[in-house]
Amino acid sequence: MVALTLEHVSYRYKKAAQNVLDGVSCRFEAGEMTAVVGPSGSGKTTLLSLLAGLDRPGNGRILLNGRDLAAMDLDDYRRQSVSVIFQAFQLFPLLTALENVCFPMELNGLKKKEAEVRARAQLEAVGIGKGKWKRYPARLSGGEQQRVAIARALSSGARILLADEPTGNLDGENSRNIVDLLRNLAHEGGYCVVIVTHDPTVAEASDRVYRMEEGRLRSV
Repeated sequence: MVALTLEHVSYRYKKAAQNVLDGVSCRFEAGEMTAVVGPSGSGKTTLLSLLAGLDRPGNGRILLNGRDLAAMDLDDYRRQSVSVIFQAFQLFPLLTALENVCFPMELNGLKKKEAEVRARAQLEAVGIGKGKWKRYPARLSGGEQQRVAIARALSSGARILLADEPTGNLDGENSRNIVDLLRNLAHEGGYCVVIVTHDPTVAEASDRVYRMEEGRLRSV
């Protein structure tokens, strides 16, 4: 079972007067959807960046199944272990839904035909039917675009899903649908799902909630 553990993690941007993260300790586990809430500027996005392996903590450790990320190749970690889902979807506008999901697999060396087989399965799994596979993002609704983005995140085989305000650009019904999808991926698929959010409905649906304030994290 996948688990990410933070031990006394601190982080400070260059030339900053104080830490943006200050002694953060917590644990994120497979089979759970965890929400991280808090005001803007409290350190939530920085926490997500460190979990995604985009930078290393100044102090403390981040462990993947007991192994320190500092001892790992972060490029491999980002390709194989963790995927990020963004508020703005970040789909390639000139690629179809199917091509968007294929892209990371082909980038990692998978042959096109095999990538397409896997991409179709992932799109079906998130509720995007065959009739929309060849549509470009502009011809999909916001909720459909986010589903394609989730399918793309799943296509790498990563078991850790990090979501940055995944409902931020969606209406109420689509937000609920995306939350249900992410929760099912955790509960039924065994994924470790971590969501940074301002949306109270996401927090209410989560198994665990942490609140970030001035770089410190506490369980709610």
